[in-house]
Amino acid sequence: MSEASQKNGDAAGATITARASSRNKQASETLPEDSWEVEWDVYSDPASSEADESEPGSPTALFRHTHEGPSGRRRVVTAVVLMTLAVVSMVGQTEATVHVQRDLGWDKPFLILYLTHGFYFIMWPGLLLFERFQQSAKPWGRFFEDHFFVLRRTAQYVEHQTLDLTSSQTLQSPWPYMLKTCFIQCCALNIAAVTWFVAANMTTPSDLTAINNTSAIFTYVFSVWLLKESMRMAKNVAVVLAVAGVLVIAYGNPTEGGTDAAVSNQKRLFGNAITAAGAVLFGLYRVLYKLKACLPAEATAEMNIMFSIVVGSSIGVFTTLVFWLPLPVLHITGVEVFEWPSGAAAFWTAFGAACSVVFTCSFLSLTALTSPVLSSVAAMLSIFFVALYDWLFTGHDLTKATLGGGFAIIFAFLLLGWSTYQETYVENDRPNEHELTRVPTEEV
Repeated sequence: MSEASQKNGDAAGATITARASSRNKQASETLPEDSWEVEWDVYSDPASSEADESEPGSPTALFRHTHEGPSGRRRVVTAVVLMTLAVVSMVGQTEATVHVQRDLGWDKPFLILYLTHGFYFIMWPGLLLFERFQQSAKPWGRFFEDHFFVLRRTAQYVEHQTLDLTSSQTLQSPWPYMLKTCFIQCCALNIAAVTWFVAANMTTPSDLTAINNTSAIFTYVFSVWLLKESMRMAKNVAVVLAVAGVLVIAYGNPTEGGTDAAVSNQKRLFGNAITAAGAVLFGLYRVLYKLKACLPAEATAEMNIMFSIVVGSSIGVFTTLVFWLPLPVLHITGVEVFEWPSGAAAFWTAFGAACSVVFTCSFLSLTALTSPVLSSVAAMLSIFFVALYDWLFTGHDLTKATLGGGFAIIFAFLLLGWSTYQETYVENDRPNEHELTRVPTEEV
């Protein structure tokens, strides 16, 4: 190489270095204070393979899973697993609660409700432990910084119902919206649950079970009204068939101990009215969760599950801070006198609370991935499986009414599940522009 060529090369290199330095200086002057958010944005364009590659466990990598889109098999399999967990955990919670109140004699329904729903707060620490296990090599400071960034960005997706946020939306804090939404969710869930306990001694078990499970109808009505879901013949038949199955189980079986005769007509009517109000609230709670606290349809299953866990945990925090207030009033008035549980009662109450945590995680995630109506009918399956459990392990008879009503609920669930699959995963089968794939690390 000639001396002139070497000088020209050196000059060109110096020019490139100067231009790069100028660009870096200009960028550092124009970037906002939270420029790290731009650098670590959860969603980067998968088409730009030359974009920065984040380390495993970074905010970008947290949700960078191979994703098949809304119609992918991954979401369907996840929904099936969540349904199974919801039914099994609901059976466990029901059996544990009945055992504590009926067999062990610790009949404190509102306190059990408070402890069970308050225990939901453990969901978020559990999520942190799971993420920390996956990212054990990351420094603690960076781990928490990444986690809260992802949580903040996901909350912004929920608030604005889009994954394509504008710059002003990324700078806007989502916490006021999420605090208000989670508080409303907490109030709707707990008030609806309290109506069940209030009406338990005012009406018959048959009426209580049947009316409470009409919440599936109200969930469907609110879904059509608020979520603008289409009314289909398959959905109509499935919801009516599921409620009819519950009615057959509730009224087709003989009552124990003359419970129906022991309740006066006036008291029973009032108890039924309270139960119906609770059914409406349960339906509204499920639809409001889908409307106000769920991610857009194109979000991944992992994101939906993670954020459902956080919302469930917030319900536990609000319950712990607010819904202890009736406990002293109930104690003073003698409606529910506080007593410490025995060791066995404490254990089974904790077991029921743990089952309730699994149920709530599964139920909220299932609602986020599918629809409130499908998750409501899936929860109704637990009625039949509780009867099966009692038949297998406690010696209760499995009557024709229980079998007929149970098979009606199962058929309704399968019909509704197929309708939901057709509507959500087949008719909306389109390329997902937000599909996330890990950026290759190998140099080409």
